[in-house]
Amino acid sequence: MRSHTPPLATSSPSSLFLAAVACGALAAACGASPAAPDGSPPAGPAPAAQAVPGDNAGGAPTDAAPPQTAAMPAPAGGDPTAAQAGAEPAAASAAPAKPSDGCPDGMARVPGGSFVMGPLKVKATVGDLCMDRTEVTAESYAACVKAGKCTDTLASCAKEASTYGVAGKEKQPMVCVDFAQAQAYCAAQGKRLPRDDEWEWAARGGEEARPYPWGGEAPKDQLCWSGGGAARKTACDVGSFPAGANPQGIQDLAGNVFEWTTSANDGNGKMRVARGGSWRDGIPPLVRTARPGGFEVTYRCGFLGIRCVVEPAAAAAQ
Repeated sequence: MRSHTPPLATSSPSSLFLAAVACGALAAACGASPAAPDGSPPAGPAPAAQAVPGDNAGGAPTDAAPPQTAAMPAPAGGDPTAAQAGAEPAAASAAPAKPSDGCPDGMARVPGGSFVMGPLKVKATVGDLCMDRTEVTAESYAACVKAGKCTDTLASCAKEASTYGVAGKEKQPMVCVDFAQAQAYCAAQGKRLPRDDEWEWAARGGEEARPYPWGGEAPKDQLCWSGGGAARKTACDVGSFPAGANPQGIQDLAGNVFEWTTSANDGNGKMRVARGGSWRDGIPPLVRTARPGGFEVTYRCGFLGIRCVVEPAAAAAQ
């Protein structure tokens, strides 16, 4: 079934060229094998206080001599200074502290910048950003549910492609989450979903403008997808394709699952851009860094998941 094309948005730099994928049209495809290339619709802390010596009770100086350290006897026939030296504690050699990039564990810092986005040549500017190195896994989402900060409503929507609570799929991306659930998960981690332009800037390697996160080479075995004769029925464990990482080592920005962004791509705000393509896609154009997808905010399926971002800490090393 071919989906209708939604009205073009005016509220986002990319809104005039995004292809929205309707909820009803894709619902039947959740967890399905990829469509043939000729007819597949786009799926769419403060330093510690130093101790200050206090005054004595009367305020007058004391004549008490400081305590003396008793010298240890020298061993028989040995150097009398050796024992004294032995009483001195060895100075610990502290390893130099690793510079902080201002990002939490599991995230990588993406330097900001400006670029021209989309066929309408709209200039977009992105600030420094911390981005999750991998997509959110089913086990991480389950932990959020257990903590009472996320919901598992319809978390098994895609049958074969579902990952939530499925043994052996704990490391696969969490799927079957709608836009609100994706937002709630990121907020529970003190993070947020990325904007469309932030996502693309990271995936393209910033000013390098890579067609794919790894560079200009056509996709082959750098990602989890259904190209090259390897048709898939579900996603792959996150981080399984390190050769497909962007310059900062962020993985799975192409293939595996689409990732929600906060950017609307229609006039009434019912649609959101999703990025990265998925395991269902089998031809190169569908996993390029510039290719968007569109989903209704209430849509959920087996090829749409979550990646979070956050601003770097202000005190981070620059």
